[in-house]
Amino acid sequence: MEIVKCTEVRKKFKIADDYFEILKGVNLSINEGEFVSIIGESGSGKSTLLNILGGLMPVDNGEILILNERVDELSENELALFRKEHIGFIFQSYNLLPQLTTIENVEMPLIFSGVPKAKRRTIAMEMIERVGLIDRINNKPSELSGGQQQRVSIARALINNPKLILADEPTGNLDSKTSIEILDLLKELNDTYNMTFIVVTHSQIVNEYANRVIKMKDGLIY
Repeated sequence: MEIVKCTEVRKKFKIADDYFEILKGVNLSINEGEFVSIIGESGSGKSTLLNILGGLMPVDNGEILILNERVDELSENELALFRKEHIGFIFQSYNLLPQLTTIENVEMPLIFSGVPKAKRRTIAMEMIERVGLIDRINNKPSELSGGQQQRVSIARALINNPKLILADEPTGNLDSKTSIEILDLLKELNDTYNMTFIVVTHSQIVNEYANRVIKMKDGLIY
C-alpha cells in the first residue's frame, strides 16, 4: 500500500528581497513498511521535504497524500490531529524536556490526547521497555547518555502507534557505536511492526539499513 505520495511539490523561501526555491517539483512515492533514506548535501532540500511531509511547514504548490489524506489541504487544527494520530518524529537534538523524567517525556503526547494518567503510564512503560530503558524511567535527560536520550525520543515517537516515522539525522549527534545501536533498534521496529521510516541523513551507515536510498540535489530527487 502506498503510504506517501508527493506530486510536483514546490517550496520557496524569501531571503532579503528575493525568493529562493528550495524544492523545485518533487515527485515521490513510498510504500507501507519501507525504510527509506534521503541523502543529499546541505541545502539540497531534504529536511524541508521532511518537514513538509510531517505537516510542520506549508507547501507552496503540489499535492501531498499521506495515508490517502491530502495533508496539503488540511487546516492547522486538522494537521495537528493528523500528526498526533499517524506520524511520529525523531530529531537529531532529541527535543526532550529537561525538567521531565524519561517516563514523563515519553507519555507527553498522550497527555495532549487526553489519555487518563494510569493508562498513559502503562503505555509509556511498554514503550520504554521496547527501547531497552526500563531501568532509566526516573532519570532526567541530563542523567542519560546521547544514545539513551535518543531511545527516549524514539519511545515518545512510538507512543501513539504511528504508521509513519519521520527522522531528521537521528544519529547526527552520536558516535559510530551508538549510531549502530540506534539504527539496529529502528530497523527492528520497522521489521517487527511494519512501521514506515523516512530518514534524512548525511550518514552512509544509515544507507546500509535502508531498503531504498533516495538522492536529493538542488531541490529535486534523482
